[in-house]
Amino acid sequence: MEQVRTQAIGDFLSRIADEISISETMQKKAVASYEAVGRYLDEGIDYQIAIMPQGSMNLGTTIRPLSDADDGYDIDLVCLINNSNLELSDIKNIVGDRLKASARYSGKIDSEGKRCWTLHYDGFHMDILPCVPRYVRFLKPTNTDIKLTHKVGVKQYIPKYSNPYQYQRWFESCMENVLVSMREAYANSVCCSVDQVPTYVIRTPLQKAVQLLKRHRDIYFMDNDADSPISIIITTLAAHAYSGEIDLYDALQHIIRKMPQHIEKRDNKYWIPNPTMSDENFADKWNESPSKAEAFQKWINQAQIDLVEAPLTCFGIHNFRAAFGKCLGEAPASRVAAGYGTQAKAAADRDSLGIRRGSGLLTSQTTSSGVIKTERHNFYGE
Repeated sequence: MEQVRTQAIGDFLSRIADEISISETMQKKAVASYEAVGRYLDEGIDYQIAIMPQGSMNLGTTIRPLSDADDGYDIDLVCLINNSNLELSDIKNIVGDRLKASARYSGKIDSEGKRCWTLHYDGFHMDILPCVPRYVRFLKPTNTDIKLTHKVGVKQYIPKYSNPYQYQRWFESCMENVLVSMREAYANSVCCSVDQVPTYVIRTPLQKAVQLLKRHRDIYFMDNDADSPISIIITTLAAHAYSGEIDLYDALQHIIRKMPQHIEKRDNKYWIPNPTMSDENFADKWNESPSKAEAFQKWINQAQIDLVEAPLTCFGIHNFRAAFGKCLGEAPASRVAAGYGTQAKAAADRDSLGIRRGSGLLTSQTTSSGVIKTERHNFYGE
């Protein structure tokens, strides 16, 4: 009975994750847009460049904005310039000056950010990170440690280092078995090779768990954004905590319980090391503002209640919709509930409607031992 209930909870949560994911249409639009930017930069910059997605876009953990008034999805790109001898200011301005010179992009570009140039599109914004190889030159962009510029004052920059593609490979390794099987299934469905399936089109339990936690965070910290944990912290801790669970509810409960165990203390300072570049501390801001660490612990405790404990007391679609609507958003929860209703009507028309024992959710899987088949009603008054 308990397994039937948790599977039902996992199914509802999985559908919410689908609702808050970037749509296929927007995904294609974003890819076409960054490819166009890449071609434009390549044509006007004297050095070999490579422009590639990074962050949540590459990991398959992008989520919709909370409000339609927001300018939408955040698409992160690396613009890697193959000249490690460039001055820090030149690394930044070669890309910015080229974008400002374009009739197409000059109206979209923001003023200079600390690390990126931001282009605003209808429905999303694109953060372009100019950088160069950390070590002399690159042979293959996705194998290159990068040096980027961090602006600390007017025309003042300091170097920072990263490797977003090693991080992507690490993230994928944390869900390797599940990812491989889902990639194979996807490749078969669209008749392509497994190597041609990017991570961002797959939705493993880990990816969906990260999306749900990011959405729960957005709502929880709606009135206190300053203490909100950054996405890379959530993603890293969740990946460390994931143990290959297939069911989303099982994955979430294990992840939420284990995430705090991967927060280190070094010399009385908080450390969440980049798993592919150990000298980078994702929690460095926590040491500047200890309230951030306290806020994280309070938030993860609330996520445990909202996503793991409270759903076990829910029975029926309306209760699931109400519970998850409060912590994950009324709109996606309502769309999921409506989807169950549409599915139930179609199943009833086929005389294959059932109710899951222990959860009260409707289903068309009437042959399962955990389902009670409903009797067909013809509404003839007899």
